[in-house]
Amino acid sequence: MNRTDGRSAKPSATAVRSAAPGRTTWLPRGRGIGWFAAAGLVNAVGTGFFYPYQLLFFPAVTGLRLTTVGTCLTVAALVVLPLVFQTGRVVDRIGTRPVLLAAALLRAAAFVGYLEVRDVVSFTVLAMLVALCQRAEQTSMPVLAAKAAPEGQVARWLALTKVTFNAGIGLGGLIAGTVLATVHSRTGFVVVGLVNAASFAITALLYLPLPTARRTPGQPQAPRRARPWHNHLFLRAAVANFVLLTVIVAVEAALPVYLITVLHDPSWLIGLLFAVNTTVIVLLQLPVAARIQDRAPLPVIIVGVALHAALLIALGLAGHLPRGPQLALLIGGMAIYTFGELLATQSLAVVIVALSPQAERGAYQAFNQVLVGVSLALVPALIALFLAHAAQALWWVLTTTTALVVADMLAFSHRSGAALTQTLSDRKAAQ
Repeated sequence: MNRTDGRSAKPSATAVRSAAPGRTTWLPRGRGIGWFAAAGLVNAVGTGFFYPYQLLFFPAVTGLRLTTVGTCLTVAALVVLPLVFQTGRVVDRIGTRPVLLAAALLRAAAFVGYLEVRDVVSFTVLAMLVALCQRAEQTSMPVLAAKAAPEGQVARWLALTKVTFNAGIGLGGLIAGTVLATVHSRTGFVVVGLVNAASFAITALLYLPLPTARRTPGQPQAPRRARPWHNHLFLRAAVANFVLLTVIVAVEAALPVYLITVLHDPSWLIGLLFAVNTTVIVLLQLPVAARIQDRAPLPVIIVGVALHAALLIALGLAGHLPRGPQLALLIGGMAIYTFGELLATQSLAVVIVALSPQAERGAYQAFNQVLVGVSLALVPALIALFLAHAAQALWWVLTTTTALVVADMLAFSHRSGAALTQTLSDRKAAQ
């Protein structure tokens, strides 16, 4: 990526490899990368500290019933989705850093507020604020990475966000579990809320040294009403990402319930499978991103999506196997599934960013986040319906879904693969 802000360009990845052949070359580099990683990690630790226990946290600190809490959270997530488009336009207008700072500070304030609210309206308003800020952060980070990363490093910066997110979520959940095991009753959940608020405040401080991605002199002004859905190539990639994310969210939501209530497996198996998933992502995300960044993205996406079926088929067959073979099948299926996740989600993330016009990246990423928000809001209800009435059929439905995505990407590659490659090449040359 050629710099347009007056600073001298950093050496390319190829040049660095030539200068230091013995050095690890898959680690991301660039000005601000340490702050970028630290902010992502602390933010994820805060989220992991709270997210696994949210349906216990809210009733404990607010006094509201569990069903009321669940309904309010779903309503809040859906209501703010139209506002996400506006956050994307704000990012394009004023830059990423102010948006990230505001989102982190508002989330910190909201978690302090949760400890004081006792009524449905106040709780829903705070939940809407948190949901909007979360989508604003997810909109801003890819835009920041695309602008701030040196030439050849954008994919690795994007991969780093996945590494810090997964590592932080796991660490945060572990710490929160320790706190709640030590401090019982409402007091323990109050500690969770305060620590979570503190983590977002620290994240805001870590955002301060980051470069800000904003319109630079000579860059064309973004149109007043960007319409990402009119960009055929971008829309095709965003929809594929939406469907794949739906599969991933469905697995995360349904796996624990299915293993315990349907297969009657021990609870430690849930932790083991998610540990396999987290470990593979943390250890392999960056090396895999480095290996595939110069490859044509559609074949990588196709292979990655196809590998998701390994775990889905394993879960569909697991009920017919003895415990030993079942355990081996599920662990192997999770490892293959996670490797496929590395390939497909990384390539889709890079394509979605690369297909976003530079002056409209915020709006394009916001549109992608609307699709993400729809998936996160609706999938749990659909999964609950399947688990209540046709639990085993869920895995075959998800397997069919991945097969349809593979078929769609094959058709996309056949009809538009050359156009996609040319567009990505032109965008890269223009940056």
